[in-house]
Amino acid sequence: MSAHDCESNAEQPSTGAASGVGEAIALGVIGLIVLGGLFWWIAREPGANGDGDERRGATASLPLGFAIEEFIGEDACAECHPSIAVYHERHGHSRTFRRAGDRALAARLDGRVVADPERPAVTWRFLLDDGRLAVDRQAGDRVDRLPIDFALGSGYHATTFISVLNDDPHDFVIREHRLTYYADGSIRITPGQGVIETAPGTDAMGRVLRDEDSFDCVKCHVTLTSASEAGHVDLATLIPTVSCERCHGPGRTHAEAARRGADPTSLAMPFGPGRASAKDQMLLCGECHRHPSQAPPGALRPDNIELARFQPVGLMQSRCFTESDGAMSCTTCHDPHDRPSTDPSSYNTTCLSCHQSSHPTQVSCPVSPSTDCTTCHMPRVDAGQKVFFADHWIRVRDEVLGATGDGSDPPSH
Repeated sequence: MSAHDCESNAEQPSTGAASGVGEAIALGVIGLIVLGGLFWWIAREPGANGDGDERRGATASLPLGFAIEEFIGEDACAECHPSIAVYHERHGHSRTFRRAGDRALAARLDGRVVADPERPAVTWRFLLDDGRLAVDRQAGDRVDRLPIDFALGSGYHATTFISVLNDDPHDFVIREHRLTYYADGSIRITPGQGVIETAPGTDAMGRVLRDEDSFDCVKCHVTLTSASEAGHVDLATLIPTVSCERCHGPGRTHAEAARRGADPTSLAMPFGPGRASAKDQMLLCGECHRHPSQAPPGALRPDNIELARFQPVGLMQSRCFTESDGAMSCTTCHDPHDRPSTDPSSYNTTCLSCHQSSHPTQVSCPVSPSTDCTTCHMPRVDAGQKVFFADHWIRVRDEVLGATGDGSDPPSH
């Protein structure tokens, strides 16, 4: 499922390493909820890797038996953790699932007409009426209107829209729209719906998703999909966006203990820092950002630039990860509460904590021993649809090319 609108694409200050976040480190998060997915991860049949039942019991649906009353919401968390709340507000996780008409993007789209990128005789017109966003598809004299219920995405790559066709939690059906709004302001085909790669269920208006597919589309954009049953989407009890409690678990017991001045041992969240190995953290992050175990045979190749979309997948192929003795994870370099820095220099200190001439077992870079580590070893690449990602398969490259193909600096992520 694709996903990131551009309500605010301005650069934000952020730390490059997570060494100072202390208790601010949450499990299971890194960077942004990524756009789309490789077509073979989007369109694969349910259970293709033997994990269908496990995936339907995802953390977004109370698999551990938490009651809805145990969730307190991110505003309550902000009362005691205001600085973390400020960081999280600018992180992509805080804006992954919103009512389409409520987003600033809706006003910018109102009245905009675009030609279908693949069908010259078809045009699309967006309109905002009384807080409801919709789109008209016109082909000749025929006009079909499709309401836009939700906008999915972090805000830094693109926004994909969905319409709810049936809101019954036991038969939840949605339509992923044919057109996606990208961060550069363009409106183009949603990944998986073009003439080259057409996913099952695709028609002129978009792609219809039901059952496990509709659940999988929504689950990584929300904190809770349903308060009653795992593996279902119930809009009445859904908790939108990837908030504190998606990664730390419900906070009521923690908050009540803090308010009565309980001892630190009573303040532990269901999930938290220091209680997971790097391997387990990669599994948690990989639930949404993808994990190598989900890849089909032959996909994990150095020349497969589409892997750049899925940071844990690339990272886990690199020697930095495999030779770290289980120490390296997403939070080695990223504060999971804040938007990842787009300044390459902010990561130098983390790289040089190992790669320095005085280190007995690590190699210092002979080309640039103290600067521009990620520029050379983690260049930004176009992983499709002119969406750029830092390639987390850290390695020495025979040729470092600008992701734009002409040597110029590509857009930041």
